[in-house]
Amino acid sequence: MSSNVRNDTLSVCTFNILAPCYKRLSSEHDRESAYDTLWQARHLSIIKVLQSLDINLICLQEFWLKNPLFSQLYKSNLSSKYSFYTLQRTGALDDGLAILVDSSHVQVMDKCDLKLNDVGNRVGLLLHLRFRDKDLILLNVHLTFPHYRFERRVRLRQIKKFLDLLSDYQKSKNLLNQCSTIICGDFNSSYHHDPVYQLIKKNQFLSSYRFINGIEPNVTHLTHRKEQLGVDFIFYKSNVLQPISSELIPRGCNHLIWHDQSGWKLSDHRPVLTVFQSIDT
Repeated sequence: MSSNVRNDTLSVCTFNILAPCYKRLSSEHDRESAYDTLWQARHLSIIKVLQSLDINLICLQEFWLKNPLFSQLYKSNLSSKYSFYTLQRTGALDDGLAILVDSSHVQVMDKCDLKLNDVGNRVGLLLHLRFRDKDLILLNVHLTFPHYRFERRVRLRQIKKFLDLLSDYQKSKNLLNQCSTIICGDFNSSYHHDPVYQLIKKNQFLSSYRFINGIEPNVTHLTHRKEQLGVDFIFYKSNVLQPISSELIPRGCNHLIWHDQSGWKLSDHRPVLTVFQSIDT
């Protein structure tokens, strides 16, 4: 499809696409990954949604890297527009992160793999980009789900380490306080009274959704425990980029509840889509 995106805008999406190896069917041990026709149909529908939105930067979590057919499905449909950058979780886990870059709109300068080598086998995927001749750091993360109390401490250590590694990278490239930074991801906990988000705020990052809507989305995720939580965010820090829109997908869904009129079943997460505009004069 032809692009209607203005040259001075940058659209960014974060989306946990629910890896087939984690999608439960009839039982804990019955997973979608065992049925090629099922996961291929679901993810082809996800691909069609992404194509319809005409996004410049797509940050995906739970990108299934164990089965090469999965990556082939995405690349065969999207590689004409996007360059693919991926990183598998440590501990030989089946999934990881992916960032899709519209290379006609954004230039990729560097890729850096951030490996925590922690109990959650978590990783961060960092890209050094250039948009409108300005440097931009994009970081895609997926924090541990807090099944138990100690994992809340694990999540805080994870975001601290990611922020430290981000700062180290910027220092190494002489970009500290000299470039825009966007952090996307599945943070796996509600923003209410969570020290992870307090630390992000302390580091002067703003939520793009909150900037536009005045509040955070109440529900972006239906957990395996059937809890409805807002866990997916796009945070930014910039002197030259400002959000001009930020919304959940599917458009028009009710951010207060999961089971609304939209009938969203493509993942147990809703994507968050933010459009930034260059305000550099």
